[in-house]
Amino acid sequence: MIELDRGEFLRLGAGGVVGVTAAGLLGPAAARAQLPAPAPQEDDIAFLSFAAVAERASRDVYRAALRQRGAGLSARERRHLSRVASAKRAHIQRLDRALGEEAPGADDFVTVLPDGAVTTRARALALAERLETLLVRVYLNGVGYAADPATRLLLGRLLAYDAQAVTWLRVAAGKASPAGLQTPIDLEAAGEALEGFLSTPDFQDDE
Repeated sequence: MIELDRGEFLRLGAGGVVGVTAAGLLGPAAARAQLPAPAPQEDDIAFLSFAAVAERASRDVYRAALRQRGAGLSARERRHLSRVASAKRAHIQRLDRALGEEAPGADDFVTVLPDGAVTTRARALALAERLETLLVRVYLNGVGYAADPATRLLLGRLLAYDAQAVTWLRVAAGKASPAGLQTPIDLEAAGEALEGFLSTPDFQDDE
């Protein structure tokens, strides 16, 4: 069995859009049916691999916040976070389908949150914003440089969702909506930022 360092995985990955504009003029169901399936090429796999892991970490933050009954989240906020956690699960499934055999296994990485990270409303919102902002910056990079058009489309859709998530989290925390433009981040720097939230189970060599 080959051992894969989590930092290397996050940095390197695992190894017709013409009709889409017209589809936007149709109903939502028809538009979704005509979206092309991603066919990631070379570095595209690294963007999708990072996203698959980081979206899991983001989902786990929302779930952990929801388990903290004394965190101070209102009922309305809890409903919103629950919907976002469900959406994250759907996003992970999309990413896994796009990666196919290259998709990380569910047990490859375990999310590890800092002590007390979600024990209060303010901490939970701040941590979620931190991870969502990281995802937005990676998606910006992917939209600009992914080779496969359908992969760029998927990354762009994820970018749109997570940008909205960042705005909601900031407003909920009493901050101003983001001003200015986000800066793309390369996968090496993004992997280093995410690595602190992950643990890799020990691998045992086959006897």
